[in-house]
Amino acid sequence: MDIQILLFLQNFRNGAGSFLTTPMVLFTDIAAYGSPICAIIIYWAVSRSFGYWLMANVASGFFVNNVIKLAACIYRPWIRSPQIIPPEKALKSATGYSFPSGHTQVASSFFGACAVRLDGDRRPLRAVCVLFILLTGFSRCFLGVHTPQDVLVSMAIAALLIWALGILFTKISENPSLLYYAVAAGIVICAAAILYFYMKAYPVEYLDGKLIVDPEDMAMDGYTAAGAMLGFLIGTAVEVRFIRFSTECTIPRKILRVLTGIPIPVLFLTLLKPLIYGAIGNGPGHVLVYGLILFYIVALHPALFTAVEAKQAQA
Repeated sequence: MDIQILLFLQNFRNGAGSFLTTPMVLFTDIAAYGSPICAIIIYWAVSRSFGYWLMANVASGFFVNNVIKLAACIYRPWIRSPQIIPPEKALKSATGYSFPSGHTQVASSFFGACAVRLDGDRRPLRAVCVLFILLTGFSRCFLGVHTPQDVLVSMAIAALLIWALGILFTKISENPSLLYYAVAAGIVICAAAILYFYMKAYPVEYLDGKLIVDPEDMAMDGYTAAGAMLGFLIGTAVEVRFIRFSTECTIPRKILRVLTGIPIPVLFLTLLKPLIYGAIGNGPGHVLVYGLILFYIVALHPALFTAVEAKQAQA
């Protein structure tokens, strides 16, 4: 049934040509990759608490998605059926296993988390958030890179995590000391996941003499997700305990926080990533690199701009 739906969409896509394909590719990438950046900007410059809420959902959703993806090891639709032929543009971001959809997961976690916090005069924006989630999921099926099951499960994971984190955030607001227990539990879960990714037996199958999915690459995706989650957890504990920055500042300062903060992870990936991988290997390197990036985002950059702004205020 899922393949039949994709074939129906494929026929429609082929009939419409690039008129719909190009916008769908752009939309799906912007929704997935733009969401984390928006969460970071909100955290640094708009609302610390709302930013925490968004990043917690995105980071945990990304982590859980990869755990399930590497546990299920379900191949992409065009592997399951040679009749499915996705457009070349869509294949660039459709690597690895299919179930559940990573793009849909990130968009659902971000926009879903936004939707539940929008109230009062901002309630109409909930419909916009839901629309972004639905369009992201539809675009993945329309492009032939995911099945409806991939998309629906990602949405369900996001909804479940939003519900669970909502309870957790409420408990922590009532008893702040619970944060450190939650962080400790999260670190243990991440460590167990890393061990699982390392020890798991991945399928090794070939199609036309080529390896369908490289198990080593898939393990790296898991290490990335676990490292990012670890960085978020440790960064949260450090920021809450020692920094506790405020977003109550002038607009120029908000802009400066973003402009000075965003390029650093890019430079880190460009300059330091090869050195770290060469020193400790790809697997540990993935965990360390993405852990450091999230730690920088959550704790180090706020510590830096808080210190600088405090000195400027004293001058």
